[in-house]
Amino acid sequence: MKAKLILKKHNDCYSLNDYREPSKGYPLVIAHSGDENFRYKLSKQNCDEIFGVVNVEKLAEEFVNDLQVASESVNRAVKLGYEEGFNKAMELNKNKVFTLSNLRKAFNSLENHPHRTFTELVALLQPTEIEVEIEMRPASLVYKTGEILPKLDSSGCLILTKKILYG
Repeated sequence: MKAKLILKKHNDCYSLNDYREPSKGYPLVIAHSGDENFRYKLSKQNCDEIFGVVNVEKLAEEFVNDLQVASESVNRAVKLGYEEGFNKAMELNKNKVFTLSNLRKAFNSLENHPHRTFTELVALLQPTEIEVEIEMRPASLVYKTGEILPKLDSSGCLILTKKILYG
């Protein structure tokens, strides 16, 4: 489904908002990762991947599986070492996360708002919204009503992909 769908991250939860009809004056929340009262659910794991959140445990598990060591205790030790090393690297590099383009954006924002604090500038650089597309079922599965329905994963959550912007 091609539409302007915005995935918003707030308080470690995600909501999928539809801004296609601005005449309504507010975004329509289609799905949420922490609230079961919506027709569709969001997978926190899928949303984390779109926002670039690294699943260290998954990486460590893949690393250990690639080693093909027979000893379970060695696998656990290697996995723990991998996770600890990755987390330490993230901690040491936590202050080195912005590109030159990010810094230009921050400094340019100071022209219009010269009294912003450093924390406000950093918050401007962190993505809170990402345009996504909902993966849809094949046309052969369209119901009698003609309604095209989204494809769901094994947990009943929408399958989202990051919208690729050209230009």
